Amino acid sequence: MQRFAKTPQVPEYHIIADKLLAEIREGLYSEDGRMPSEQVLGRRFRANRYTIRQSLDLLVLTGVLRPHQGKGYFLCEKPLDIQYTITPAMRFSDVIRRLGRRPEAKLLSRDRLAAPRDIADALGLTEGDPVYRLQILRLADDVPLSWNETWLPGLYFPELLDTVERMTSLYALLEQHYDMRLYRMQSTFRSGNPTLAEASMLQISPNTSILHIESVMRDQHGRRVELTSAKYRGDLCKVSIQFEA
Repeated sequence: MQRFAKTPQVPEYHIIADKLLAEIREGLYSEDGRMPSEQVLGRRFRANRYTIRQSLDLLVLTGVLRPHQGKGYFLCEKPLDIQYTITPAMRFSDVIRRLGRRPEAKLLSRDRLAAPRDIADALGLTEGDPVYRLQILRLADDVPLSWNETWLPGLYFPELLDTVERMTSLYALLEQHYDMRLYRMQSTFRSGNPTLAEASMLQISPNTSILHIESVMRDQHGRRVELTSAKYRGDLCKVSIQFEA
């Protein structure tokens, strides 16, 4: 019987979940959609029942499995597969609603800081100018999709820290409270793996790939008003770019 070796700093249940996810994608459990029991998986992976349950619950959080009381775990009939199209005026919440999903934004932290040099350069500011930093977790149907770090010039958004506390959509808030509509100026893309903290927030294994998109947005007057570093789950999100005709 093969024993799956542990990867340093990666919990055993993450490794088991990764293996099961690969097998699900290969169609090994598609006949009746039912996963092997915790006892069977425990013998296979030589892991205790608690570890196996953590692995299965992780796949539930990622939208791959659903639990059925007294019967075990089953494949989701409609896997969460987000087709995310980037356009100059695209909004996360609008895209998710069009896909028949329920969008949500959770504000994790908010700060007012002196702009570091790289942030100031990206936003056309002077180093040390006041800026806001927001950390936002974006979800669809309660499943985490992306972790965003957003920077906004303090000059254009008075009292933002109080206003943003009750937000459900950042762009809707900026339009309603500051009469500001945002449009994409530029985006850079790169792939990689999440840090342990990012993996924990996104509820994925550190071995799962992520797509890192860094974007600069302007307002209707052409002013640079937002810099966002967004890290999307590679297992659930497909990103495309729509060019204007």
